[in-house]
This record gives sequence, structure tokens and C-alpha cells, in this order.
Amino acid sequence: MAKGNNKAYLNSPLYDNTEVDIQENANMISCIIDSFNAPIPDLHDKEQCTKAINDYFNRCIKRGLRPGNLGLYNALGLNKNEVHDIINGRYKNKASADVIQLLKKAVKNMSEYREMLGSTGKLNPATLIFWQKNYDGLEDIQRIDIDANNAPKADMTADEIQQKLLEDMPVDSDYKEVK
Repeated sequence: MAKGNNKAYLNSPLYDNTEVDIQENANMISCIIDSFNAPIPDLHDKEQCTKAINDYFNRCIKRGLRPGNLGLYNALGLNKNEVHDIINGRYKNKASADVIQLLKKAVKNMSEYREMLGSTGKLNPATLIFWQKNYDGLEDIQRIDIDANNAPKADMTADEIQQKLLEDMPVDSDYKEVK
């Protein structure tokens, strides 16, 4: 460890106050330097973009680092918002149709990678859920479809409507009331 306060990591925002040693830090910064020096591909050239994506993943493999979405986007000269806009049809002239499909595939591959980390116990389940909600479009909601044929009728009494609502209320089969 470098000279100075050898307990400085105890005030660190890093997970569990885990110290990042000099070699780990150098490894990560070296990857960033390579990313910084890599050419930004033309978003209308599928081969250049494919090469940029593969180069990013290979930099991670070479250094034993986990790839991330932001690193992937950076390899293409993009940020999170630009990627979201391109994938969702905004900025139509920013990338060719082939590159948009390539970008969608790369984003799906990152989702697959996170899922693999979770399924092999290499990722905290709470972190996996957070990432899947924020990057992979997963939602933690219950959908209730309202059917016009099943709606309360105009001539129903308040008690009949209340009973119908209770009958139609979705019930969580795993629910147990704790007292």
C-alpha cells in the first residue's frame, strides 16, 4: 500500500469498505486508458462498431474485469441516454439500421451476463434485481386487466359493487398474514 493513512479505505464509498490495492487500481485504469485511446467507430459502419464492441469485451477478458453497460456504450462513443434514444427510435440518423440492431443485441448480451452472474451466486441478489430493473426493463408490478364486460353495471348497489371488487381482487397465493 502507498505511504499515508493505511486505514483511509475505511471512509471509502466502496462496497463493504473493501480496499482497492494499487495493482487492481492500475489494472482498471489501464483498461480505461485503452478505452480512451480506442477509436470511436462510425455509427453507420457495422464492422467498425462490431470491432469496437469486441475490443471492449476483450479488454475486460484480458484484465479479468467484468464488463458493464457504460463501458460498452463508451466503446461506441455513446452515453446511456443516447443509447436509449437510438434503440427507441429517436436520433434516427445517428446510427444505421444494422448498427441499431447490433446495439440492441449487445445490450441484450449484457443482460444475459448479469443474469449469469446472479444465477452463479457471483452477484448480490438485490444488486441483480436493481440492475435488471434499471437496465433490462424488468418490472416489479402486478398487471390487472380491466374488461369492459366485467365492469360494474349501472344498476348495481354499493354492496354488490363492493362484493364484486372483493371477488375480483387478485390474491397472492404465497401471502401469509403475520400477527
